[in-house]
Amino acid sequence: MLRKRVRAAGRIRRPAASITLLAATVALLALTVAGPVVARAAAPPAAKPRPFMAQTTVTSVDLSGKTLTARVVKGNRPMKASIGKDVTFAVGDSAVIVKIGEDGAATIGLGGLVAGDRVLVTGRVDRTNPAAPLYKAWLIIDRGPVPLKT
Repeated sequence: MLRKRVRAAGRIRRPAASITLLAATVALLALTVAGPVVARAAAPPAAKPRPFMAQTTVTSVDLSGKTLTARVVKGNRPMKASIGKDVTFAVGDSAVIVKIGEDGAATIGLGGLVAGDRVLVTGRVDRTNPAAPLYKAWLIIDRGPVPLKT
């Protein structure tokens, strides 16, 4: 179609004014639409709490603060960075704490955990503040004290 608009000099005629007007309209429309999008993109997305599982050894229990501090021995991906470190777990009222003994399993309270016990902790880690992640435990399984190596 453009080839039909050939001048005598052999150049193709282009309607420069309409192309410029079209480009200006598209740029103005893009700025109008992208303005609020850029403002929304500046806010970081909320980090989704991830489930964790960790094999730990209890170091201390705070009954008034409802927290359990334990050294992580093994863990899944969210706990890999904490292996070998002491981590504080928040224990809510709905958390289930189970003690496994020779005569079976029984539900106990947070006060039933003793320093030195091997504990499996399951819950969710909230990393909205990456410098200080919050570990919320919903299941704690106490397997008794760490056996002595002979």
